Amino acid sequence: MTERKLPIGIQTFQEIREENFLYIDKTDFVYELASRGKPYFLARPRRFGKSLLISTIKAYFEGRKELFEGLKIAEKEKNWIKYTVLHFDFSKNGYSTHEKLKTQLNKLLSSFEKQYGIIPDTDDEPIRFDTIIETAAEKTGKKIVVLVDEYDKPMLDALNTPAFDKNRMLLRDFFGVLKGDDQYLKFVFITGITKFAKVNIFSEMNQLADISMSEKYGTICGITQQELEENFKPEISAFAEHYGKSEEEILSLLKQKYDGYHFNSFCPDIYNPFSLINSLENKTLESFWFQTATPAMLFTLIENSNYDLTNILDGVTLDSDSFSDYRVGGGSITPIIYHSGYLTIKDYNRDSDLYTLKLPNEEVKNGFLKYILPRYTNIPEDRLGLSVEHFRKAIAGRDIDSLMKLFSAAIADLPTRRSGNMEYAYQVAFHAMLRQTGFDVESEMQVIGGRVDVTLETNDTAYIFELKMDDGKPFDEVAEIALAQIEKKGYAARFSASGKKIFKIALVFSTEKGGVTGYKIRED
Repeated sequence: MTERKLPIGIQTFQEIREENFLYIDKTDFVYELASRGKPYFLARPRRFGKSLLISTIKAYFEGRKELFEGLKIAEKEKNWIKYTVLHFDFSKNGYSTHEKLKTQLNKLLSSFEKQYGIIPDTDDEPIRFDTIIETAAEKTGKKIVVLVDEYDKPMLDALNTPAFDKNRMLLRDFFGVLKGDDQYLKFVFITGITKFAKVNIFSEMNQLADISMSEKYGTICGITQQELEENFKPEISAFAEHYGKSEEEILSLLKQKYDGYHFNSFCPDIYNPFSLINSLENKTLESFWFQTATPAMLFTLIENSNYDLTNILDGVTLDSDSFSDYRVGGGSITPIIYHSGYLTIKDYNRDSDLYTLKLPNEEVKNGFLKYILPRYTNIPEDRLGLSVEHFRKAIAGRDIDSLMKLFSAAIADLPTRRSGNMEYAYQVAFHAMLRQTGFDVESEMQVIGGRVDVTLETNDTAYIFELKMDDGKPFDEVAEIALAQIEKKGYAARFSASGKKIFKIALVFSTEKGGVTGYKIRED
């Protein structure tokens, strides 16, 4: 059998079809969008198939009928018409300075001007864009298609720099041309990570239809479970043989590692396509997406905003209006963390209109923890695996003394590397370290009596941790207060019927010297 070709890193529809790469057929979505003809916006994380979708739409509007033979759209489209397509791709360059954005826009505009014999009499990019649209429509006698890929990258790259406002203003004026030129436009499709609603990029395009959370288009990017099992049978079989496991076991491992994205309240589970295809091609379960799609600006933003990392580790709620409510320089950065792919929708309460956002899968969780731990512990990244194994053995063996010694050593020099709220820093370090072990860990778990700092469960044991700063008070006094709190508020009640051994642990940190002051244990 001829070895099948998986489209690793290929984002051009023409190349996939002409070179006989495997293609997951999404062309029914393209036909549906094109038939309605609205200006559209779609937000999805990086490396999630937006560029391939744009390329597919481009080929459709260019009338490339031969590329669509055998696909869903071929059964629906009977009248293939070639249109002029103006494709603006911002994904391939960096935009840390305003000059870099102007250079890229000039390059793109110049190519279109050359195509239609336009000699610009101004350097003003919006005016040049407007002239290109009008001239192309007049010369071809047809309306124009405008496709924009990763429109927001020039702003994301420039966050917290003087270039941000300049890039924002230029893009606002540039895209504002589209509203005035509506009579010349057949179709407009814009993609990005986030809509940046509060920075007025689309203030001039109030007719733009945002389909990012549309139930109809929830699976337009990414791979569903059904698509995985129908399209990748040979790869799943080969993976199973390579691992010495059954196909069902491999599917379970893939699901745990790469599945779990939801882009609306009724969306089926979506696999990260970049990681899934790389995993099937290489027959490994590595963290492909986190290694290649992590925007540096996101972690800079997290650090600069003092964002509570437990919101990512434990989950956070958000109302529907807040998904595009990121405000530069203030407000919560949860929306941009969601749009970047580090949180996804895991639940929705219709009565309260609240979404619960959590880490989507093991790849993102492990990658995020590996980012956190070197910043909150003195464990180097190349020794993280060994350290985690030591933690895991101590927990599984109920060796709390060893667990506390390991943790105390891991955070010994934290005060010299981080300033500010040390109680928060210790909590983050402890939460993150426990989560790396693979056991069932919950932070700030809500119970009738209040919120438990940290719980951890194994098959036969439940650990309940209450974390306290000593604030200059004697250790015994603070530890007893913590243990009394566990008892008084009934933190152990949820485990009482489980038959598991229960350990209640007061973990006390030194306000003056830093590090662990001590710990005290009670057993049930």
